[in-house]
Amino acid sequence: MLNNFLDRFIFTNALHYRQNQFFLMNVPFLICPVDVLSGLLSTGNMDFEKQLYTSVRKNVKENLVSQSGLGFGLESAQMVDFLNKFFTASGWGMLQSIDLDFKTKKAIVKVANSPFASRLHKKPSMPADHLLRGVIAGIFSSAFASDVDCVETHCTALGEADCEFIVKAQRLFDFSDKRVRQQLQLEI
Repeated sequence: MLNNFLDRFIFTNALHYRQNQFFLMNVPFLICPVDVLSGLLSTGNMDFEKQLYTSVRKNVKENLVSQSGLGFGLESAQMVDFLNKFFTASGWGMLQSIDLDFKTKKAIVKVANSPFASRLHKKPSMPADHLLRGVIAGIFSSAFASDVDCVETHCTALGEADCEFIVKAQRLFDFSDKRVRQQLQLEI
């Protein structure tokens, strides 16, 4: 037994291992030590971290959600709820949308027990979870049917209680805020 969420996929035969790869509803995935990925998050190279975020956001929106069928044709709110549960059950920490507004295309997502933040605890000098920022931005870009960005405003790696992410259109972020400038590439 893995957890209640993934057990359902085992029971319905939607989780497979074939040709040395795992597939969940025909979406390839892997089991990976956190340290392999946390190394990407601790480079201290802001240009690389922005590129990592941008690439993940694009691939989640265009491939994981749109082409893989992980949205199941669900209404936007249901899709966000499903994907929150999917990433939580997959070990990314406890994702929770605490403020979700489809009309204004804004969201606040809290993450408790982030495996990346716990591995990087008090090592970085700025919020560090560029992978999860990209995942969240890609999910909400798909759910909102509009490109949005994501900025981590609180980070467990910095000693804060939970990680917190703000999602909205880039033009709505305040680029006089250092955390915003460090995390987003200004699009002209």
